Amino acid sequence: MVKLVVGLTGTLGSGKEMAKLAIKKNFSCYYVTLSTIIRGELERKKQTFNRAKLQELGDQMRKQYGPHILAMLAVEYLPRNKDLIIIDGIRNPGEVEYLKKKFGGQFLLIAIDAPQNVRWERVQKRGEKADPKNFEEFVEVEKRDLGEAEPDYGQQVKACMKLADVTVINDGSVEDLEKKMKEAIQARV
Repeated sequence: MVKLVVGLTGTLGSGKEMAKLAIKKNFSCYYVTLSTIIRGELERKKQTFNRAKLQELGDQMRKQYGPHILAMLAVEYLPRNKDLIIIDGIRNPGEVEYLKKKFGGQFLLIAIDAPQNVRWERVQKRGEKADPKNFEEFVEVEKRDLGEAEPDYGQQVKACMKLADVTVINDGSVEDLEKKMKEAIQARV
């Protein structure tokens, strides 16, 4: 029986992946990333994907089926034999609302953030193919992620972060992040 469902949201380059790994290191858990659902749909359609295509299809799905659709699909496939489940990549308040309704007090939304200059450095170092190639592009991608000029069904990370139960500022070492994540979760289990 699941004791806790942890939702992760946060800014570009803030360290959500590292936060997820920190949780996995300290707790028996299963995780799903909402973008995996979108990737699966693009693969099914035999389309290549990049960050913009993932965002566009996610927006289309939320517009067509409701802002909760990605969270709902993720929940359908979650195993129930772990104490803790992580749902990563929450980008719309409809997803948060669905998860809060579905899991009640068992749902914990954690927002991960860091100063913009730290996040830009991280994005440059990780060098993922879909990442922005220069600072100006980084700022534009971030504006969209945060919800600037986006429809209600679009990317709304800033609004999700406002709904967070806990905000973790990831501006230190990996060990610092691990400690912060462990404390946030232990306070709820």
